[in-house]
Amino acid sequence: MRTSLLKILPAVAPEKTGWPWLEETSVCEFNFDINYPKITIITPSFNQGDFIEETIRSVLLQNYPNLEYFIMDGGSTDESVDIIKKYEPFITYFESKKDNGQSHAINKGLAKTTGDIVTWLNSDDYYNAGTLFEIANEFIQQVNCNCVIGKSHVFGDGKSYIAKSPLFESVEKTIGFGRIVQPAMFFKTNLYNQIG
Repeated sequence: MRTSLLKILPAVAPEKTGWPWLEETSVCEFNFDINYPKITIITPSFNQGDFIEETIRSVLLQNYPNLEYFIMDGGSTDESVDIIKKYEPFITYFESKKDNGQSHAINKGLAKTTGDIVTWLNSDDYYNAGTLFEIANEFIQQVNCNCVIGKSHVFGDGKSYIAKSPLFESVEKTIGFGRIVQPAMFFKTNLYNQIG
């Protein structure tokens, strides 16, 4: 059985509480007789030192048994790189090099992807506990499923609401007219490979 990461990740400041600072998705959520699909998460980042640790912990503390995690930093000059380096032993790949912006960083990560399912999570976003478990189960149960889109809790600047993508009568209309909340979207890597 896999060991809890919470016990071995770097300590956090004493004022930090709750998820993802002092809580984690229980390893008991996972059935270790199941061959879980590899999920690749790419975090593009540039000078996000105020947020990136929460993002990193929200990915790692999913305790997902088949995770590939890339952080593509654009050459940050704030404390981002020091924070990322604290977690480097738990990250699949990390680089801090000048890039041409967020899309370039994501595409560099996509080029390295070996997972079955892929997404990107910006460095000022985070996952709720159990997210990767739920996503994996959807892909396992819905064999022909190519994409899973969940709900997102949008907050900040005095706002707080749950955003979800509306469904229309066809996939084409849903894609064309629906607002897909990117951090809640996971898709099969072979779709990316087909489209390029």
